[in-house]
Amino acid sequence: MLEDTIYKKRIERVLEYMVENDCDFVLITPSPAFQYLTGIHREMRERLIALILRPNDTPQIIAPTFEISNLEQQSWITQFIPWAEDENPYTVLAQNFESKKELSVGFENALPLGVYWSVEKALGQFSKTTSISPLVNSMRITKIEPELELMRKAGHVIDKAVMTAFESAHIGITELELKQIVANEIVQAGGEPTFAAVQFGENSALPHYEGGSRELRKQDVVLMDCGCAIGGYNTDMTRVGVVGEPTNELDTVYSTVLNAEETAISRLEVGLACGAADGIARRIIEEANYGDYFTHRLGHGIGLEVHEPPYLVRGNAMPLEEGMTHSVEPGIYLLNKFGIRIEDLVCVKGDGAEVITYAPKDLFIIDTK
Repeated sequence: MLEDTIYKKRIERVLEYMVENDCDFVLITPSPAFQYLTGIHREMRERLIALILRPNDTPQIIAPTFEISNLEQQSWITQFIPWAEDENPYTVLAQNFESKKELSVGFENALPLGVYWSVEKALGQFSKTTSISPLVNSMRITKIEPELELMRKAGHVIDKAVMTAFESAHIGITELELKQIVANEIVQAGGEPTFAAVQFGENSALPHYEGGSRELRKQDVVLMDCGCAIGGYNTDMTRVGVVGEPTNELDTVYSTVLNAEETAISRLEVGLACGAADGIARRIIEEANYGDYFTHRLGHGIGLEVHEPPYLVRGNAMPLEEGMTHSVEPGIYLLNKFGIRIEDLVCVKGDGAEVITYAPKDLFIIDTK
């Protein structure tokens, strides 16, 4: 969790938005928006848990009675609406509203449709529904220093985990075994494993392939795209190694991708269009005659979610702002041979970009013994 004052300021902005849009109440179920406003990180499950906001009222969380003691320890919010296991939570929710024929309500885009129907049935037909996602997303898109510090810590954790995995790699180890080493290192360092794509040989040419029983062999490329979270804030990094000496082709592809990544990072600045950032890296790869093999966008925003705005993709005219955090990850993928992707996270600053992943970017040479 961050300081209570940070969450309170966020809630105040949502309450202002509600007044501006004549919104009677807002209901937010577990989601990144829920976490952003409450500090509580949890998945949406079958039992109703939701943040309730009303103008000129204290924020409340409706939750099963047996969950409240746990939630109290995770959030700055102190007002709860409990419901028992043999009660209908939506009926309990309705009992906390004064009689009114039609309410103007606000939801966010991750709200399950079944929850929407149940709330509407309990409270009656809505006079108006408003999405608060554009507001919350606009607040989340830039990070303040306490958020960045959590992402820096996560960056150091993932760096050590990935480098330890490379050092542990040997002929015969499987993708899943190496993936488990990454997860173990993250947990030992106090982080939360979120994902790990560990890809050997020809599998490295498949973006977002997560790994399987493929064993490591001589001359294999090893691509590791891994992430973790600290305090709910994510990191994401990709590094590449090879078993034995790299071929000339591998050297050429690797140096091309590295040049594209480092050049793009060096050119990031406030005001640069997201699409232009993609173009900087893409032109370098195209000029090396590998343009057809760079098949995805340059990067994505990151924070409470691994993938969130802003997206560094062709056609995106959104200008970079100070405090935006995103990945820079050009790649070249040669089907049935190997793929190379090098990825770092950056935060846009007034004087350029701060890199918040820290592992060396040299091609890691894995011993063939």
